[in-house]
Amino acid sequence: MKKTLQITLLGLAVSLIPSCFAANADTTKTTTSEVKYQRPSSREEQRYHRLLLSPTPEELIYRTLLTATANIDDTPEKETVVLILVYMKTPARDWMRSYGDSWLQAFLFITEADTNAKVPKRKDAFKFFDAGTPALDVPPAKAVELQNPPFVFTQPPEDVFKARDASFKLVDLTGDGTLDIWIESIYGVAAISYQNSEFKEIFNSYTIAGPLPDADYVDLDNDGIYEIKIPYSIQIQGFPGAPYLPWISLYEWDGTTYILNNERFYAENNDYLIQLLGQYNYLLLRHGSIMERSEIHRFYLGLVYYYRGSKSPSHLQWILKHAKNEDYIQAAKSLMEKLPSPQK
Repeated sequence: MKKTLQITLLGLAVSLIPSCFAANADTTKTTTSEVKYQRPSSREEQRYHRLLLSPTPEELIYRTLLTATANIDDTPEKETVVLILVYMKTPARDWMRSYGDSWLQAFLFITEADTNAKVPKRKDAFKFFDAGTPALDVPPAKAVELQNPPFVFTQPPEDVFKARDASFKLVDLTGDGTLDIWIESIYGVAAISYQNSEFKEIFNSYTIAGPLPDADYVDLDNDGIYEIKIPYSIQIQGFPGAPYLPWISLYEWDGTTYILNNERFYAENNDYLIQLLGQYNYLLLRHGSIMERSEIHRFYLGLVYYYRGSKSPSHLQWILKHAKNEDYIQAAKSLMEKLPSPQK
């Protein structure tokens, strides 16, 4: 009977996997008619490259992939947002300049929208996804260092900076009527917003999506303010052939920055809970009782039940008693301490 129930749960979970992350999906990315995107010409690229070291260091190549012109602050004039990637040169095999597949650094400049200036007048600058070499001596740029979502303890892969592309869009994430900058690559996303008379980073995160949907901003309640959904694929250690455990972190705008609000995602998402239970039961059938000691599944099952309002999430209690991973133990302890004390 127990085995039949487990197999039934597994079948149900597999059938629901495609809908798990589509339930609240709203992948429409809004850009206003006031935004002008442009792939700059070679001549325009050279003008923007003067924002970095000039002339370009011999071993490097700069690429300006995209610019966007719009009003993104509280002034009546428009600004131009410029994304520049830095590559290490590779031996050229033909007349074209040769550059590696993987860029080393990404710079986002916000400049005055003056097409006649020899060097665009910058208003601010941000540095993303910095591989650390070479260390460019550029005018001050605010560093954006990607972070793991809370309760995700898997380290990003060593080649996290070996992305082939990066891009950005202008969208009013915060609903204040001013366009914000959403920057993304295959390994991470960030958001820049004009707040309190200056440009600030309001969000950043690693994203190890794997087969999951990409990181995205979605207006779940149609109030004009976007939430951010960050997918993460967590490797299951010690169980060969086990699929990566999918995890979604949901962030919402609190008026100052984006804060985690996973309760909103998991409280009513029955599909996700069934999928997680199905994967756990499948591995239990395949690996036997050893699976019951899987700290990863027990921890994330405990998290889901915690977010769903359980007053005594048994899986988190199991983590406190039996787990060896200190990250899981400390996280479970901090969550359990927030629960009301049992009535005597």
